[in-house]
Amino acid sequence: MGRINDMKSRKEKIAGITLVALVVTIVILLILAGVTIMYVMGDNSIFKKAQEAKNKTEEAMQNEQEDLSNLGNIISNYTNGNSTTTPPMSNKLQKGELVNTDKEEYIDENGDKAPIPGGFCVVEDSKDSPEDKNTIKDGLVISDIAGDDLDNSKHGNQFVWIPVPDYSKFHLIEGYASGNLQTLLGESSTSSREAGDRTNAGSPGKPYSANSTAGTAESIAMYKSVKDNKGFYIARFEAGIEGTTTSTITNDTNKKIQDGSVKPVSQKEAGVWNYIPWGGTSSDTASDGLPGSDNANGAVKVARSMYKDDDIHKVTSTLCYGVQWDAALNFIDSNYETGTSTGYVKDSTGKGNYTGSIAIKKEAANQQKHIYDMAGNMWEWTMEAFGTANRVSRGGGFRSSGNAHPASRRRNDSALTTANDGFGFRLALYL
Repeated sequence: MGRINDMKSRKEKIAGITLVALVVTIVILLILAGVTIMYVMGDNSIFKKAQEAKNKTEEAMQNEQEDLSNLGNIISNYTNGNSTTTPPMSNKLQKGELVNTDKEEYIDENGDKAPIPGGFCVVEDSKDSPEDKNTIKDGLVISDIAGDDLDNSKHGNQFVWIPVPDYSKFHLIEGYASGNLQTLLGESSTSSREAGDRTNAGSPGKPYSANSTAGTAESIAMYKSVKDNKGFYIARFEAGIEGTTTSTITNDTNKKIQDGSVKPVSQKEAGVWNYIPWGGTSSDTASDGLPGSDNANGAVKVARSMYKDDDIHKVTSTLCYGVQWDAALNFIDSNYETGTSTGYVKDSTGKGNYTGSIAIKKEAANQQKHIYDMAGNMWEWTMEAFGTANRVSRGGGFRSSGNAHPASRRRNDSALTTANDGFGFRLALYL
């Protein structure tokens, strides 16, 4: 009898457990049903998500079709010669962003390209003059300070890219004086000339391509860089001394330190560095075999010091070569190379400082392709030589006139030891 009661009790327990399990199962099923209904019918339901995905897919397909249609129109316009705009280009490097490699290619909004050296950025557009854009065709400006702009508001050292797409045109070009071409390059005994790579300096058919002596290591490297990179950089401003804003006439203490320990600057409001000789005397012979000493204190040594022993800025700074000066002017006016200029390089009246006093504040009228004061203000030393005792200075001075002494004029009586308020210099950079 006891055994029967045990079996009965065990059955009742099993039945109780089964009932509880059933209730729990029903509750779980109800919960799952609620969740399923929520996902199927709610605001974030599967059906709604599927509809949104369908809509987005259709929208993307429509946008893609419009892009393809626009691209087709652009290609058609270019094919038919009717294009007034350039297709947008992707550009990794942005304005204001410093390059942290040896160099990086920059593509501007017109699709034009230029190499940007390490430690520099393409400056941002002007905030003072929003219509002024920093493009290659207008003279691409770079700075050694991040975030600098065309207004030079960050006071970085600024340089302008001079494209040399046709290397055969990279040679000395005869300048103008009083409306006429000079004859300093063609003179048989005392012609202007400078160190270069004679095998590559311009094309053999050009009359002035041979006006270079056997090249130095520096000049050959510069020529090679121009050929490989299709251009170089020239200082946007005449060389100045940082912090100097008023004593441009005075031969102050810093200007007398010409051994490279005081670095030059290329900044908008800096006072010009005048009272500086080329370097050495007429009895010296420089490393290019021409008069002077490029190891003596003076403009050459100071120009070379700017980024010397510098691991950040991937450039070499030099005193501007005559061939670089001419290339910059040919960029401004392509008729210069053909000897048919009627504009700025022939007559710089109204486009340079010829007021009789040195300018510190930079006037917009005195810039061409974003380069200031290639006409007037300072007679600027170059690496070019004339005769056996002189180095050539370019561009006229503040006491000159724009017609008699335009931007292209060569001064052939620039004695190496000349150091007065009217002589300054400009830097150039090669990658």
